[in-house]
Amino acid sequence: MVLEEFSDRVGDNSPFADLMEGVQVNTEREVGVATRSRLVERANRLAEALERHRNGEYGICEEGGQAISAARLRAMPEVTTCVCCQNDLEGTAQRSSRPPFLFSK
Repeated sequence: MVLEEFSDRVGDNSPFADLMEGVQVNTEREVGVATRSRLVERANRLAEALERHRNGEYGICEEGGQAISAARLRAMPEVTTCVCCQNDLEGTAQRSSRPPFLFSK
């Protein structure tokens, strides 16, 4: 992939043929930055997983202390929680992010 540097200005002095081309280039640049950021984050989580392996802590749920299933670790080797604890964490996060008026009992 070849990266080209363009000015952020789109107009008469711009290398872009029209405004839409400039929008497309900026969108592609933003997607590239977001993709790189996600890859760096995953690489860091994988490095942390390797460190847990060296310390004998790999495959142990950080929340509940039980073993994380081999299938889950094969699919996502960087995970730190078992499925049950992850579901609990996601449920807690969803409940805490909702306005109180949405709860009905």
